[in-house]
Amino acid sequence: MIGVSYIDADQIRSAIERERSFTIIHFKSSYKFDIFPLTSDRYQQVQFGRRRFETSNLFGGQPIEFAVASPEDVILSKLRWYRLGSKTSEQQWNDVLGVIAVQREKLDYAYLREWAEYLKVADLLDEALAERHEPM
Repeated sequence: MIGVSYIDADQIRSAIERERSFTIIHFKSSYKFDIFPLTSDRYQQVQFGRRRFETSNLFGGQPIEFAVASPEDVILSKLRWYRLGSKTSEQQWNDVLGVIAVQREKLDYAYLREWAEYLKVADLLDEALAERHEPM
């Protein structure tokens, strides 16, 4: 534990060694951050190159800059997690539908289809794109 955040150094070390994600919690704001270390996977390398940088003063004081995934990569990652979880997580599926609803006109569909094939979630992508989406 460091200051107003929960950070488990052993968990972080273990996660990085196993190429797994880990969590940091900022108590004051109640925000939970899932950290995904970069691996040698071809998709993860491309995903990393497509990240965007945002600036926020969410925690008060000086603004901080942080990287966020593109909408397409959020969709692909969540479809992958949905499949890995035996398609039982309504949260993952609803997140996919929400991103599509908000970003539909801006999405790079060629990128989505190419990497959906690679990640073996093309059928799920087709299903998600076929559903009716209303922005939240």
